[in-house]
Amino acid sequence: MYKKQGYLTKEFKIFHIKDKTDKTFDFHYHDFYKIIVFIKGDVMYSIEGKNYELKPQDIVLVQKNEIHKPVINPEVEYERIVLYLSQSFLIKEPVFMECFNAEKETHTNVMSVSDIDFSKVKNALEQSVKYISSGEFAGELKGKCELMKALLVINESVHNNGLLFEGRVSYDKRILEVCDYIDNHIKEDLSVEALCNKFYISKYYFMHKFKEYTGVTVHSYILEKRIQHVGRLADAGWKVTAACAEAGFKDYSTYLRAKKRLSSRLVGAGDADKTEE
Repeated sequence: MYKKQGYLTKEFKIFHIKDKTDKTFDFHYHDFYKIIVFIKGDVMYSIEGKNYELKPQDIVLVQKNEIHKPVINPEVEYERIVLYLSQSFLIKEPVFMECFNAEKETHTNVMSVSDIDFSKVKNALEQSVKYISSGEFAGELKGKCELMKALLVINESVHNNGLLFEGRVSYDKRILEVCDYIDNHIKEDLSVEALCNKFYISKYYFMHKFKEYTGVTVHSYILEKRIQHVGRLADAGWKVTAACAEAGFKDYSTYLRAKKRLSSRLVGAGDADKTEE
């Protein structure tokens, strides 16, 4: 299964990073929202079955629980500003969720913005980092204001222009259709055989392509999504046993065993003070 990375204990965190790294990232997810403002480098970002070749001035949007990883060329300097955003922070101002709502509707995780808008976003976020690290009076508050200014520019761009990506993206249309079907039919029979019959795909092709684009087996992907769905329902006030049934688990003990296997992989995952791409 995928590993959950990082734990956000504040409303937000912001990092401005410039480095060369040979670190290889596995597919993972977060329980917070993430925005990456891409300044320069040679990076491909894989998110929920799509591979985006980033170019300077792209902005990457990753919703909570979306499965993703970057593939970074270690020979090229990689500069980016990374935002970790809690749901409680975003929903205080519903306009901040517009870009994520558009991302969910269009299944597009990367947006391209104008030179002017990118400059506004970059400058505001650089000021935010400066204020927060300054130690001066009300530095944290000033940094938060600059962060909000950047979020307003991003969401105004989406509101006026839609969520547009002008770069190259590769994916398998049928695998995306299967992933979308899984998300919307999580309670139903999602065995490999059932999915192959539903989408008229050969079993070998399906299993091979699914792992190529998502990083894990079909079974692991579905199990992860079901565990996440139980968590969402529990947060919404459902009783755990009812949430387990609604998410497609046979019973509570089946869910518990799956969650324990997942939890064993989270030991040492770290907190959100250390960036996880």
